[in-house]
Order: sequence, then structure tokens, then C-alpha cells
Amino acid sequence: MALKKSDKIIAIIGVIILIVAAVGIFLYADLEEEDTTPKDKGEMKIYEIQYDEIMMSAMPDNQDYSIKAKLLGKGSYEGTVEISQQNLKSVEIFVEYHDNKAGLLWRFGRIRAIGADTITISIYDSMENEVGRESIKGDGNRTIPIKSDGSMISLESIEAEDIMEANEILEERFIPNQETYTIHISLKTGLWGKIRELLGKDSFILDITYKYYDYYLEEKTTVDEFDDEFPPTGENQGTQTWTPMAYPGKN
Repeated sequence: MALKKSDKIIAIIGVIILIVAAVGIFLYADLEEEDTTPKDKGEMKIYEIQYDEIMMSAMPDNQDYSIKAKLLGKGSYEGTVEISQQNLKSVEIFVEYHDNKAGLLWRFGRIRAIGADTITISIYDSMENEVGRESIKGDGNRTIPIKSDGSMISLESIEAEDIMEANEILEERFIPNQETYTIHISLKTGLWGKIRELLGKDSFILDITYKYYDYYLEEKTTVDEFDDEFPPTGENQGTQTWTPMAYPGKN
């Protein structure tokens, strides 16, 4: 039976609809499969945190390490130093002083304890809190530790794809530090030679050092399980106890 022209058009449209629907279903299924496929993140590695302690020196803004005595009152020195170092452990101020004009000259030598000059070292932080104090009379040296946090970061191992990612995670644990210290040294002259002291200056040695933790990563090597047939060898073998088996005797 011959189809009418209108029936042919309807049939053609139906076929087109079926084709478009089939293509749409195929594309949708392909997208669904692509979305549900897990991304390959690569093999994760374990990195252990190691560290060294590094010592550095710092210089104050005033490097004229001398004090001029005063007829009335005390002579003084003042300098500031900025310590800007992450993972800081400690700060130390070292001062050495020798009073060349101290004491009285007796028959058997110089008695330096009588009339010796005295210097007093005071350290202040940026909030004007005193964080250290010492004094030296006549001759000697002092090492003044500055009160600081000095705490370490967490040494928990890091899991990452590579060393670059591991270093980024490590740096997030770093402890920032920036502090300015004021070093004040005052000079109190002794009873003897006070007028003579006014003609010159007393000098001293000043050293500022600090330590910080230098962290770095080492990839942790995995040890395969040992074959049951062979015992472990090497430095960390552990201990084993062997007990002889008791076999039943023959009748």
C-alpha cells in the first residue's frame, strides 16, 4: 500500500528524532564515564624532616664601641640591632671589657679591685621590656642570653607527590620572627683617676650572635618485607630467641 506524502514526512521526522536521541544518549553516557573516572594523583611519597642549627652574627647600628667618662653622672653607649630570622632558636650578646686605668699601683703590682670602673649592660626589646642585664667591674666578659621563644616546628613527616610539594608544606610550618633590640651600656668610674678618665675613652668588645633551625627534607625509603626463609641483616636486626623443640622419646 502506497503511503501518502504526509505519512512519508512523518516517518522521516520520526527517524531523525530517533537518530538525534541515540546520539544524545551516547554523548551523555560518555560524559558520565569521564566524570566518574578518578584522576591519577601519582604515587605519594613520605618525607622526613631533618634540621641543623646555624649560627649567624649581627651588627648594631652604632659600631663605636667606646664610652667617655663624665665628671658627674655616667657615660653611656647605645646601639640597636634587628634580628629578622624565621625559626629562631636563641640570641646572645657578648661583651668584653678591660679598664686600663683601674686601681692603685702598689709595690707588688696593681690592685685592680680598688677604684675599678664598672660597666652595666642592659638589653631591651622593641616593647622596651628589659630582656637581659649584666655588669663587669674592672676586667672580664659576659654572655647575655636573650629571652626568646626558641620553639621548634612540628617534625611530623610529610606526605606529598614530590619534593617541591613537600617543601611547600614544610614552609607553612615555619615560625616567623622579627625583633629589634636596644643595647645600653653605662660606665661608672671608680674613685681613683676620675679626672684622668675625662681625657680619654673606655672601649669594649661587643659581639651579637643568634642561632636558628635550618629545616630540610629527606625522602623516607621503604623496606620491603623480608622473605620468611632469610632472617633480617644489617644494623637494626632486632633480637630473636631460639627455643629447642622437645621431641617425645621412643617407647
